[in-house]
Amino acid sequence: MYTQTSEQPFVNDMDTSIPPVFSMPLHKKQLHAPMILLKSNAESKVSESEYWDKFYHDKLVRYEWNNGVLEVKDMPTYISIVCANFLLDCIRQYLHYNPIATLITCDLAFSFSIQNTKRIRRPDYAIILKSNPIQIALNDCSYAGTYDICIELLSDTKKEYITKDTVTRKTEYANANVSEYYIIDINKQKHTAFYRLDSNGTYVDIKPKNGVIQSTVLPGFQFRIQDLYDPPDLNELIDDDVYQHYMLLDLQKVRRDLQKVRRDLQKERRDLQKERHEKEKALSEKEKALSEKEKALSEKEEALSEKEEAFKEIKRLKQLLNRKYK
Repeated sequence: MYTQTSEQPFVNDMDTSIPPVFSMPLHKKQLHAPMILLKSNAESKVSESEYWDKFYHDKLVRYEWNNGVLEVKDMPTYISIVCANFLLDCIRQYLHYNPIATLITCDLAFSFSIQNTKRIRRPDYAIILKSNPIQIALNDCSYAGTYDICIELLSDTKKEYITKDTVTRKTEYANANVSEYYIIDINKQKHTAFYRLDSNGTYVDIKPKNGVIQSTVLPGFQFRIQDLYDPPDLNELIDDDVYQHYMLLDLQKVRRDLQKVRRDLQKERRDLQKERHEKEKALSEKEKALSEKEKALSEKEEALSEKEEAFKEIKRLKQLLNRKYK
């Protein structure tokens, strides 16, 4: 496999985010650089070494190589890249908390052989498991192994591009033992497909469950197909059952911590209110008891006063009787 160190090496976690602002009409197609060399199959035949030396690093056209024949890889539309960023963000979030693989976002080529014919392909995006026996170095400009997942953004600017992604690459990637293959058709959506390799080395459909695709290569990684076409804000997904087990887990932890603090404050407030209520109740009971004691004392004083008055009356009557019988 060809490896070259460039002035600006490809890095697997490079930032490929694109602001969600569509500066071109959605119907506008991607224009390709003029092809001067590829006038016929005879003229487009080059050796593998010529491909790596002269065509692989072309800045205007993405070339692939098919057993001596130079081929032009279709360019995705701007909207395809924008919408694909949602899927990439999901993968990045998953890998951030489950670092079991490396995400490749710069169409690094990998080669494989099918029936004694060699192919060099450049998937738009790819994933390499950490368990893969061949890993990629930071300065590598191509990948020496076989990707575990390949993702292609389908371009419908030409019928041959559709056929290449839906038929040719599907056959090639299956033969190369790429475990999962995703085709994302943003424009018409009808060619969007997800495949996994079965025990016979054949691609079978990954059947969505309630519109959700679940990966077998990345355990627990899943996404809603409709979200590829209408990407939601990631912050909205932390309460979504499809995404919440891997989406923005740090933010979820912060939110849980805040919720715990809020619950603790609410409990403390309830405890204080309960304590105040109990104190007020105890004070009220004491005041009631004191009032009852004061009432009882008042009643005793009133009874005593009545007795004193009666005693005075009896004393007065005795005095009157004493004066009468003298």
